[in-house]
Amino acid sequence: MSFSLSRTLRALRLPLFCALLWWVGVGSAQAAITCTAQMSALNFGTVELVDGSTPPSPTATLDYTCTNNGTSAETVRVCFNIGDGDEGLTNFNPRVMKSGTNSLKFQLYQGTSNVIWGSSGNGVVPNPFIATFSVPRRTSGTVPGSFSGSTTMRGDLLAGQGTVPPGAYQDNFGSVHTSITFSSSTTGTPTACNGTAADNFPFLVKATVSKSCLVTADPLNFGTIDGLPGMADRDRFSTINVTCTTPTSYTVALTPSNNSTTGAGSMTPTGGVSGNTDSVPYRLYSNAGRSVSWGSVIGTNTVAGTGTGAAQTLTVYGRVLGSSVNVRPDSYLDTVTVTVTY
Repeated sequence: MSFSLSRTLRALRLPLFCALLWWVGVGSAQAAITCTAQMSALNFGTVELVDGSTPPSPTATLDYTCTNNGTSAETVRVCFNIGDGDEGLTNFNPRVMKSGTNSLKFQLYQGTSNVIWGSSGNGVVPNPFIATFSVPRRTSGTVPGSFSGSTTMRGDLLAGQGTVPPGAYQDNFGSVHTSITFSSSTTGTPTACNGTAADNFPFLVKATVSKSCLVTADPLNFGTIDGLPGMADRDRFSTINVTCTTPTSYTVALTPSNNSTTGAGSMTPTGGVSGNTDSVPYRLYSNAGRSVSWGSVIGTNTVAGTGTGAAQTLTVYGRVLGSSVNVRPDSYLDTVTVTVTY
């Protein structure tokens, strides 16, 4: 007897919000060069943390422009700094989104690299995104020269967060948790970007954790029986492992291939014995005493539980009724469908 698996899914999506802040010191002003930037939101969308799928790695785009109101072209070195955010509470590695008091850990990276996007002077995540380029001089009297560019920021959720409850999580990187600092020169390339503080680029990071469950099952093998009338009952057991998000309520139903709602199935021959139409009846139970049938009528003969984010083991107790066996030698098999409803 083997098991096939199916599941009934209902996703819960709740909008939640959280925010992070960061500050980078201000240097002396430089009138000729001005830099501004905008960062788009980073949205993980709806994620399932226990169903075995790989969480998405979304991206956001930073667009920036530096203008030059001076009469000479200048080489500019710009640092785009990101701190911990409103919900960070000095959490930089990993960073944290919040849904109420619940936390979802994530990290921000520069493009496709594994370099964490941080800020100048931060001992935990010390690497801001740095861009170096030349900005042409002012032309046509009062029209400033300008240079524009863009880069990508990638977000990753940390692995092993199956215990995180469903909900909408968010972190706000407001104006005091992002900043632009730069240095410029008309005679060479600056080696640092800590001369001037120029603007910020606030953005949101958000994700919705949905209800989800993962189910696996081991075969229920009754072994070798004698197939003669009057044989003793053959009792065996198997296990089902259910992993659901915290605190998701679920029920597990078992349905033999004959669609019995009471867990009363029948194994049919598979060994290729010509003309064999015999069958071996069996029953499924939820208790070791084999007095409580395990079927598919929710609330009547199914098994219920509440998810913890970790695998929960349920035991299926099977019995071949000796009094009903009178079959030819062969191999017999049935498929039971395991349905998890949540």
